[in-house]
Amino acid sequence: MSDKKTDGTSRRVRVEDVARVAGVSPITVSRALSNPEKVKEETRQRVAEAVAQTGYVVNSFASTLRSGRSSIITVFVSSLQNPHYAASIQGLIDALEGSRFRLMFAQTGFSVDADSDLFNSLMSFRPAAVVLSEGVRSESLRNTLTDFDVPVLEMWDDDPDPIDMLVGFSVADASRMVGEHFAEQGFRHVAYFGHSSGRTAERLTGFRAGLARHGIDEVYVHSFEGTGTMMMGMSAFEEIVTEHPDCDAIFFATDLLATGALLRAREMGIDVPGRVAIAGFGDLDYAAHTQPPLTTIHVSAYELGKDAGQMLLKRLDTGPLPNRRLIRPVRLEARGSTAR
Repeated sequence: MSDKKTDGTSRRVRVEDVARVAGVSPITVSRALSNPEKVKEETRQRVAEAVAQTGYVVNSFASTLRSGRSSIITVFVSSLQNPHYAASIQGLIDALEGSRFRLMFAQTGFSVDADSDLFNSLMSFRPAAVVLSEGVRSESLRNTLTDFDVPVLEMWDDDPDPIDMLVGFSVADASRMVGEHFAEQGFRHVAYFGHSSGRTAERLTGFRAGLARHGIDEVYVHSFEGTGTMMMGMSAFEEIVTEHPDCDAIFFATDLLATGALLRAREMGIDVPGRVAIAGFGDLDYAAHTQPPLTTIHVSAYELGKDAGQMLLKRLDTGPLPNRRLIRPVRLEARGSTAR
C-alpha cells in the first residue's frame, strides 16, 4: 500500500488504482514493480506511466511482510569516504541495475566485527541479502549472520572459509610485493603508515614478510585509526622523516595517504625518491599522474564490486553456489616514486 494520498481524498492510492489506469490486472502491476524483467517492455511502460499519474509509492517493507520476499539488500560499508570501497560499491550498484533489488547502506567504521547492535537493528527489515565491504573474522558475528539465514557476501578479503560467498584478493600477498620491491631497490630503513590492528593490519604483515625475504627485519611502524585522509598522509610523512632521519622508504596503506606524503615532501624540499621513496596501495586513477608517479598495488575495485553483484544475483536466483569464492589478481605498479 502507498503512503501517498490521492488529491481531494483521504484514501491512499492502492495497487488496484494503478492497475485500473494502466488497463492491466493488479497482479501484473505487482510483477512489473517487483520483477520487471518478467514483464514486457510495453506493459512496464504503461505501469510506469500509471504510477506517475496516480502518485503510487511502493511500501517495500509492507510488501516484504506480506510476501516474505524482500527486495532490499543491506550493505555494510566500513567507510564511504574510502575511494576504493566507493568504487567497489559503484560496481555492485551497476551489477544490480535492472534487477528487482535495491540497496540500503549502513556505515560500520573499521570495527565491523564488534558492531552487533547495528547488524541486529537493520536485519529487522528482513533483507534479501547482506553485503559487507570487509571480511568478518569475529566468530560471534559470523554465527549471528549465519543465523539470519540470508545470503551473505563478503568483499576485500581472502578468507578460505567465508560465511557464504566472498569476492576479494589477498591483502597480505599484495603488501608482500611492496616489501620485496623496497628490498630489491636497495632500501634498508623502511617505514609503514596504516592500521596496525584488525583485518587491515594484514598490509603490515605482508609488508614485513616481503622485507624479511631479503633479510630486513626492522620496520618503523606508525599507525592510525579510522579513515585515512590526504592531510593525515601529509602529517605522517613529516612525522616519520623527523623521527627517523635514516628512513629511506615509506609504505602508506592507501594512495590517498601516499599522495598527501608526496605533497608534504615537495613542501619540505625533500626529493622523492632520491631522499625518501614512497609507495601506496590501490592504484587510484590519479596515481600514475602524480609527481613523481606513485608506485602502488593495482586493485580493480570497481570490477571487484561488479563481480560481487553478479555473484549475489546468481545466488539469489539459484540458491547456494558450488564456487563460493572469487579471488581477483593484484599487481605491483612500480613507478617513479620508488625508482633508483
